[in-house]
Amino acid sequence: MMLPFALLQCAQCFRTAQAQQAAHAAGMNRGILLLLLPTLTLLAGFAWLVWRRRD
Repeated sequence: MMLPFALLQCAQCFRTAQAQQAAHAAGMNRGILLLLLPTLTLLAGFAWLVWRRRD
């Protein structure tokens, strides 16, 4: 399930993407998702470690 890309952008990113052409805005959306992946991976790894070490 994919969220609308507008929900993944901060206000500044949204305004910048809104002012660009569709191709550039799509590239910016992919960049935002690419930057989100390492953060989510670290968060998931930490959650897994906490879950694994629970009593």
